[in-house]
Amino acid sequence: MRISDYWFPDEIWFHEYLTPSIPWRDLNLLKEVPESGRGNYGVEMSAYANIDGIRYEPGQLIVVETKEEMKQLLGSVPPPRGMVFPWFDRIVPSSLILPHTRQIEAGPYRLGLQNRIAKSFLILTGLVGVAWFVPDLLVFALLGGIYFGLFPLVDASMAWFRRIEKLSVNELNHSLVNGALFSRWISTKKLNGLKVALGVLVLIFVGQVVVTLPDSLMAAALLHNEVFKQGEWWRVITAGLMHGGPVHILFNGMALYSLGRVLSALVSSSVLSFVFTASVITGSLASLYLRGATEIPSVGASGGILGCLGFLLVLSYKFRKELPEWLSSSLIQSMIVLVIIGLLGKQFIDNAAHAGGLAGGSLIALLMYPKLSLGAEKDSILTKALGIVSLLVLVAGVGKVAIELWALKG
Repeated sequence: MRISDYWFPDEIWFHEYLTPSIPWRDLNLLKEVPESGRGNYGVEMSAYANIDGIRYEPGQLIVVETKEEMKQLLGSVPPPRGMVFPWFDRIVPSSLILPHTRQIEAGPYRLGLQNRIAKSFLILTGLVGVAWFVPDLLVFALLGGIYFGLFPLVDASMAWFRRIEKLSVNELNHSLVNGALFSRWISTKKLNGLKVALGVLVLIFVGQVVVTLPDSLMAAALLHNEVFKQGEWWRVITAGLMHGGPVHILFNGMALYSLGRVLSALVSSSVLSFVFTASVITGSLASLYLRGATEIPSVGASGGILGCLGFLLVLSYKFRKELPEWLSSSLIQSMIVLVIIGLLGKQFIDNAAHAGGLAGGSLIALLMYPKLSLGAEKDSILTKALGIVSLLVLVAGVGKVAIELWALKG
């Protein structure tokens, strides 16, 4: 099916799937066509290209007057990022240019999934083999195995059981529009607070490196004896602000950014702050009471991150009819991968802290369940208060870490 043969005057095929009551199903999320391009056909470039001796950049708009010129233009440019039509004042993103017109064919779809599963499994086993036989490449091989093997393997395996080929054309189009507009809505949200928080975690890690990681862990990480015998309960917070190595903070930083941006957009930044802080605490407490009297330090923001994941899992269940299916699938996929990694690395991963953080975030979501709403414009007084208190707790934790690191440096 060709693009130029589907779009007809005054037709916006996805208009019937827009719902004003859902924050992201709004045409205003689509970029407006510049005044100079209105009333014309056109494409928004997705890559650099030379056309008739003129060099165009990604994001640049090329407009033409007639449908015939549009056909010729589409034949000479890379697949566009978006398209412009004379009767619509918004740029239509590439994911929404064409609707589904028939159900997905089961045979080719299943074969494609089989190939993905086999390919991911081979990559995973190959990189695990590299890690086993070449110890110097252990970290890089395991990272590659997780991202290029384990994650795609779990994703393809989950897709196998979703039976997408059973969905009707209407269901496929609803899912297409909902997912595309949700992604755009998330991308419009300001993340200044989250970026500052990630920057603080990085600065703390730099400070740890300066005083040496082992010394920093002994000074402020979670240690059973120091908490119970010395009464240093502040470690319950400070442990969640420190990390054990570059890979550790890299993983946690990416996970916190990924989950945090969704949670703050769907609920609020105050709830994100509260869930993260409370889950750091529940994760630390679970580590203290479930791991037993060990002298191995526990450290990392994983408890808070797992709390965010648990909260989002409950949220995605409550609003399963409104949220795009890929979001809940992605959350479940992350949960499965984390369980697998936790089981394989149980000798050096604090699974008790992970479980405690997950339980903490899930419990908060369940307690808030009746009051949860999507994309609320304003926080309640209680939510604001919880956000402020949790932020103050985190600031106090950062200050305590700084004091302990400064003492070591001195």
